[in-house]
Amino acid sequence: MKYLFIFPAFLFLLILPLAAQETNSSRLSKEAIVEDLQSLIRYPELKNLPSVRDFEPLTEKKMIDGKEFKIWRPAIQAALDKHKGVYLPKSEEIYYLDAPLMMDSGCVIQADPEARIHAIPTLRTCLVRNRNMLPGRIRPVYLEDDASRDSDLVITGGIWSQESRVRSEHYGASDEKHSIPGSAGVLLFSNVANLSITKVRVEKGAPFAIHVSNAKNVFVSDISVETNCDGVHFNGPLERAVIQKLDCVRTGDDCIALNAWDWPQSGPALGPINRVLIQDCQSVRGSLKDIRLLPGVLKYPDGTTIDCPISNVVIRNIKGFNYFKMYAQSPAGAQHTCQVGTLDNIYFDNIQTALTGPFRESWKENFYGAMRPGDIGGIAPFSILANARNLTFENLTVASGCENGHPCLFYVGPESAAFRWGKFGPDGKRLEPLEIFMHDAACVVENIELRNIRNEKGEPYPEPEKLVKEVRLSLNPDYENTPPRGGSGYGKVLNVKVLP
Repeated sequence: MKYLFIFPAFLFLLILPLAAQETNSSRLSKEAIVEDLQSLIRYPELKNLPSVRDFEPLTEKKMIDGKEFKIWRPAIQAALDKHKGVYLPKSEEIYYLDAPLMMDSGCVIQADPEARIHAIPTLRTCLVRNRNMLPGRIRPVYLEDDASRDSDLVITGGIWSQESRVRSEHYGASDEKHSIPGSAGVLLFSNVANLSITKVRVEKGAPFAIHVSNAKNVFVSDISVETNCDGVHFNGPLERAVIQKLDCVRTGDDCIALNAWDWPQSGPALGPINRVLIQDCQSVRGSLKDIRLLPGVLKYPDGTTIDCPISNVVIRNIKGFNYFKMYAQSPAGAQHTCQVGTLDNIYFDNIQTALTGPFRESWKENFYGAMRPGDIGGIAPFSILANARNLTFENLTVASGCENGHPCLFYVGPESAAFRWGKFGPDGKRLEPLEIFMHDAACVVENIELRNIRNEKGEPYPEPEKLVKEVRLSLNPDYENTPPRGGSGYGKVLNVKVLP
């Protein structure tokens, strides 16, 4: 069958009065954030839609390394241009693309759940993008500017695959010329509003399966990520988004990332992120099972700076994730090129995994960081290097059996670790280790709230405030022989409340 999705714009544009009255100093309750975002959680209505088979005469043939590929991109694009929508039925054939599909406002792509949409082996761009992307790395972009914004875009269904088997920021760009710096994804959207991506399976791709930035009113649901890349990667500026029912079967780094600030190669646009709901997601079979929140301060070449905070986020009903990263991290070897960012009003509720790691007494003094390259096991499941306030954690289970009976749930402060330690250059000299964390940074966390923290038997955990550990690094006097470097950074916690 063929369907057309009608996604009423008013559903996306609905902003509850409470949210409209929000100020920077206000604190929204978890219930208010969820209520505000409920209007985004709607699957589009189904209607008739032309099949791509009607446009099959427009397909082309290409020979690559002696193999012939049938290119469906011209046919799919023609349907989108003429009818604002296309249906891709299940087929023994693969729908090969030799360039990104371009979506204008109001466009819909619906694919049968078993329809395969693949890049040809030589394609290094994304598979789908919106038309009017803006280069937010060249100049600031703002959500208030709707002059060229693409809106009411829908993708549902299909098995999407780039041919890349490795995670590289050189893949997934907006076009072959890399005209939008920082763009990298299988499905790539920037400068959009009212975006819906549902029931999609990403089989292979790098570096991000779904990459969204400079966006408002985004709904991502029923997604399977089965590739050596990040899963759903959001950059700012971003306002009002829902990520739900995400299954990270296999990912190469962060399964979910809210990066208001980001590295130069990893964001077409950056800016504040406000009001996001992440719920009902799992990563029970993944290789790396992380969720990242990365705020910061963006500085443009002309000296212009933009604060990139993250606020009013609810993360609930999460299963199988090992690590929740809320720490500043500059590009490796460039620790002083970014600033610690701001988190405000973040809620974690019902995190279903074996939480806590051993508390190291060495964190109190003469702590240099990871003991060897790749060993950051001392970092707790919730690692914080941000100027944060109002972090609420409820319905968490603390694992038993931690070292010395002192489990750690929250690590507040910087870390130090290095790549390349022990390797030698062509001249036989040891290579300088490449530091990967902001070892000299400091942060202050104000108002951590804990509710219903229990052990594995379901019993209330005694004195849960002791699960929060401040860290102060020291410089390693034997750095030339034994990593890591250490540093002068530290974390400070001003208040921990245990709520009834």
